Amino acid sequence: MANGRTLTPKQAVFASLVAKGETYTDAYVKAYDHNGSTRQVAQNEGSKMMKKPHIKTRVQELKEQKITARKDQEALSKEWIISKLKAEASDDDNASSVRVRALEILAKTEKLFSDNTTVTVEHRSSAEIESELKEKLESILGTGDSDITLVS
Repeated sequence: MANGRTLTPKQAVFASLVAKGETYTDAYVKAYDHNGSTRQVAQNEGSKMMKKPHIKTRVQELKEQKITARKDQEALSKEWIISKLKAEASDDDNASSVRVRALEILAKTEKLFSDNTTVTVEHRSSAEIESELKEKLESILGTGDSDITLVS
């Protein structure tokens, strides 16, 4: 039942096919055994079906259920894999190389290691670089600004 109205069996099949990705035309042809009429008639009828609020609501419900089921499946799969990796990492009967590899994969999964290197490039003028060099040399050598001369 969608939107307070019960769908006919054919409407339910139509909604299911549309939710799975079929075009309105193809869903209509399959749900209503529409082999005798033209494709244009099926296209018009499929379009009319999707304008009915209870059918439109049912299609949306089915799409949302599909998304939720996919997310649940992914979460379950990830949890299962992590639990198996933990078991391998803590099993003293496993070779140390197996335990270390399981720990490595777990650490990467939890983003404990980062293979990324960030390089920041600053664009400075030669006068800015010269000024910075003079300051650093003065602090290292303990001399005054007038004592340092940079040669070009």
